[in-house]
Amino acid sequence: MSSFSQVLNPITGQNTWQEQGDDYDYHQEVANAGFGDMLHDWERNQKYDAALRKTIAGMRQAGREVHVLDIGTGTGILAMMALRAGADTVTACEAFMPMANCAERILAANEATKVRLIRKRSTEIKIGVDMPHKANLLVAELLDTELIGEGAIGIYNHAHDHLLTEDALCIPARATCYAQLAQSSLASQWNSLKILANLDGDILLSPPAQLSQCSGEAALHDVQLSQVPPSSFRALAPPMEIFQFDFQRKQKREEQRQNVLQLQLSSPGTVEIVYYWWQIEMDDAGDILLSCAPYWAHPELKQLQASCSDTERPVANVVPWRDHWMQAIYYIPKPLQIHDTQEPFWLSCYHDEYSLWFDAHKDQPPTKATPRHSCSCDLHMTYTRSRIGQLNQGTRNKRYLSYLEEALQEAETQPAHMLILGDGCMLGLASSALGAATVRCLEPHRFSRRLLESIAKHNQLKNVTFLESLKQLEPEELNTLTHIFAEPYFLNSILPWDNFYFGTLLLQLQEHLPASVKISPYGARIYALPVQFLDLHKIRAPIVKCEGFDLKLFDEMVQRSAEEALSLVEAQPLWEYPCRALAQPQEILSVDFANFGLEQHKEGQLQLTASGECNGIALWVDWQLTAKNSPKSVVSTGPVEPVVPGQFVKWDMFVRQGVHFTNQKMSTKDAKTRLDWSTTFRPVLGDLSFNFSLFANHEKCD
Repeated sequence: MSSFSQVLNPITGQNTWQEQGDDYDYHQEVANAGFGDMLHDWERNQKYDAALRKTIAGMRQAGREVHVLDIGTGTGILAMMALRAGADTVTACEAFMPMANCAERILAANEATKVRLIRKRSTEIKIGVDMPHKANLLVAELLDTELIGEGAIGIYNHAHDHLLTEDALCIPARATCYAQLAQSSLASQWNSLKILANLDGDILLSPPAQLSQCSGEAALHDVQLSQVPPSSFRALAPPMEIFQFDFQRKQKREEQRQNVLQLQLSSPGTVEIVYYWWQIEMDDAGDILLSCAPYWAHPELKQLQASCSDTERPVANVVPWRDHWMQAIYYIPKPLQIHDTQEPFWLSCYHDEYSLWFDAHKDQPPTKATPRHSCSCDLHMTYTRSRIGQLNQGTRNKRYLSYLEEALQEAETQPAHMLILGDGCMLGLASSALGAATVRCLEPHRFSRRLLESIAKHNQLKNVTFLESLKQLEPEELNTLTHIFAEPYFLNSILPWDNFYFGTLLLQLQEHLPASVKISPYGARIYALPVQFLDLHKIRAPIVKCEGFDLKLFDEMVQRSAEEALSLVEAQPLWEYPCRALAQPQEILSVDFANFGLEQHKEGQLQLTASGECNGIALWVDWQLTAKNSPKSVVSTGPVEPVVPGQFVKWDMFVRQGVHFTNQKMSTKDAKTRLDWSTTFRPVLGDLSFNFSLFANHEKCD
């Protein structure tokens, strides 16, 4: 049986009906569950196994029986480790039914049928019904980047109250949360709107007071901190412990806590951000540690460097890679300037049952906890961190402003009438300050429109009109337009080419536009680049075996679901995931927005010229602002420096690129490899599809 569901097509902006199998939701849930990423984390797996072996052996030596409870078993890997380590009984629970069914088959395939599998949440388990007696060893992986975001506090409290003996041990036993204060021009770009100036440095737009008075959002900004360029931040103090969580104690773990620290900086600066990570003690004695620290603060960096066999691997990538436990940035609501290292100040650290937040004060804060702050200016609640950073991106803005200044200078003999298409287009708004006679901004989203209205009012822009729909424009108004401008950026866009919605809007207007109207961007080009990821490919790579256990059944389940529910190209912020280029990039589609309705099919070949294993194809869009074939008239969403085959690519940090993961390993060391590609674009339907195939020795491999 099939059913129909509505899906938004970002290129057409329309909801369309798509036929989907009854099990589509199941496949989507399985494909996006993220279990594979954890199972590729060798350090996590090895240290869980070591802690189980050590703890169970110690309990045995003490003359104790060992009854294990594994909460959230997933594939059953930890339960099988416990059974192998000598546990008397092992009970595993898993509430995600597709995963529980798969775990049952994996347990059977690995001759671990002694594991009792319960298809329930741990909070629904009843002793005497689901379990014959309480467990005295709990093993669980309930953690996320924030440590407590998946409800670990409540789950541990319930387990100790209802499922565990008084003397039960836990793996992991304890966790310590760390914070490091820093000043960062990059992070500041992600969190606030800066002044927009013209090419001579004169102010075009300044943020209204509501933006400077806003505390921002308290939510974490999860990021691979090891990939943040060292030149973009300055640590103001060493890392410090802020909270400890004892998972083993019988007393309840507090759901809310406040920790106020009196501090002094090691160097003067502005306290803008808190870098955050955690470390867990896997065993009771604290001998087996697992740290999520960035490389510069990692307690085992020297040992990891000494044991790393890849001599070309950057030091930032020597620490174990994981995408399920990252690091986080928290933004101080009101950045604190400290001019003297002897000057004391206070850092307030808070957590509730699921999240953390921070504040800084020059005076000792009240003992009463401060509630989580939230956005009051529309900026943070409307746009992503990367979009806010993009609005402040100097090089990018200069390219657009150069076009606008030149276009408006050419129009000095007649008034310039601008139509701005896109969400939150500050650059288009700036055309009013640059001398445009009239500026009409299409802003269909309420919060985005309200923000731009406040900026226009603050900067006394009298000739700006905001539109909710293009239908508000009369034909005679359209006929007077001299310029249509976009960045382009739309809130519904995920992949770079989703912003081709700009072309769809142009098609809606084309019957009424004068022939002389100038459109920017003039066109767009999509590029493809075969790469070797150091680690990112693992999120889609099969596990096969993990710590001696056969997980091919899990691989098959995920692969089936991925084929049903995942796009062949997904969006990723590639600056966080290092990769080496294996060739020069190649253009695989060119779009002329004046003729956007034209269907296209393109094919080509690309020879890989650098040695390495091609495990991904990176894709991005270059926006061509004018018909001139000049690098200065191009704004790229891809590499920010020339690509050199064999070397790491430096990516734009304020946009996500597209990635196609190749299905099979293909090394250019063994034979010459080429990439065959094809692109089909049907703009009226909003259909853009790619096909990639790798060939070696004239045999098709992917």
